[in-house]
Amino acid sequence: MSEDMQTEWPEDRKWTAGTILLKSRTVSASEISARLGITPDRQFERGSLMSPRNPASARRKNSVWALTSGLANDNDLTDHVQALIGLVDGCRDELARLSANCELTLSLGFGSENGQGGCVLPADLLADVAALGLDLALDLYPPRAPEFG
Repeated sequence: MSEDMQTEWPEDRKWTAGTILLKSRTVSASEISARLGITPDRQFERGSLMSPRNPASARRKNSVWALTSGLANDNDLTDHVQALIGLVDGCRDELARLSANCELTLSLGFGSENGQGGCVLPADLLADVAALGLDLALDLYPPRAPEFG
C-alpha cells in the first residue's frame, strides 16, 4: 500500500450514555415533570416543531420527557443504569400510573472507534429496571469507516 493511502487508526475510544425517556400523546411533558417532581434535562411538547428554527418542519406526535444520567460518557453502562435508577427510584408509584398513558424507556447508547466492547448488565440491576416499569433500549453505534485519500 502506498504511503499516501495509509491512515492511522485513532486510539480505541468508547463512549456510553444513559437516558430515561417518557413519551405520550396524552400527557404533556410539563405534567410528567410535575407528577414526578423531577425537572428533566430536555422536554418537548406534543405539536411542537421538530426543528424550532424551521417553521416548516414536522411537528412532534408525542410529548417527550428526557432525563440523562448526568455521568460522563466514559463510564460503564452499568453506572448509567444505576444512576438513573437512583434518580427515579422514589417515583415508582407515579411511574406505574404514568405507564397507562406513556411509553417508559431506559435508553442506553454505546459506541467504539474499533467496534469492540460490551458490558454485562447484572440480573439484579435488570430486575430494578423492570420494577420501575421501564423498557430497555440499547443503541449501538458502529465505528466510522476510515477515510482514505
